[in-house]
Amino acid sequence: MTLDDKNVAVASQTARHRVREDVRRLILTGELRPGTRLTQQQLAKRFGVAQSVVRESLLELQFSGLVRSVDNLGIFVSDLDTNLLLQAYQVREMIEGLAARLACERASRVDIRELYEMADAIYRNAVEHNDPDRGHIDRDFHHRIILISQNLVLARLTEAYHVLGTVLTAKRNHDTIREEHKNIVKAIEENKPDEAERTARHHVAGVRAAIEQQVAEGVFTPKWVVD
Repeated sequence: MTLDDKNVAVASQTARHRVREDVRRLILTGELRPGTRLTQQQLAKRFGVAQSVVRESLLELQFSGLVRSVDNLGIFVSDLDTNLLLQAYQVREMIEGLAARLACERASRVDIRELYEMADAIYRNAVEHNDPDRGHIDRDFHHRIILISQNLVLARLTEAYHVLGTVLTAKRNHDTIREEHKNIVKAIEENKPDEAERTARHHVAGVRAAIEQQVAEGVFTPKWVVD
């Protein structure tokens, strides 16, 4: 591959990422509503890119669950399906347990300190009813552990459930959440892989159980929110 070919490939990847994130933002902010048909031609014109770039971006969003393909009709913004959300949490439990295990031997002192700080910030924003910042920091906390694991496959697999986690989830006790977060960090800090995996899985399972209970009671209504 020549230098020019490499530059073209990098430019194409950058454009694809930008379009994917822009469409993702439009969906999560509600500008593109569930059921909206997405046409490659219109999106290409809107973002000033080739239709091939839009097509690749929509394929990535389809993998994450934000859009769906309907035979002979096209690509549409997905409705948020509760069953799909719960399935995503099942996958998340396994992946984040493994990430916490791997992080034990790879986390630096700086990583540990920042994870503790994030756990405190999540709690502080929760008790202050600052849900947007709480949710943003919470997602960063879990994603940071994925990055510390240094496993590129895990990082790639988290894309689907990360988007599905961008919803109003079940309410849980703020003290319980802080304790669970700190237990995960403590196990990583002490290089206890079995304990790190167990606590990480326990935390995600607790969220899923809370959602399942609200679904059974008919009081859970998920919707896309800005992250």
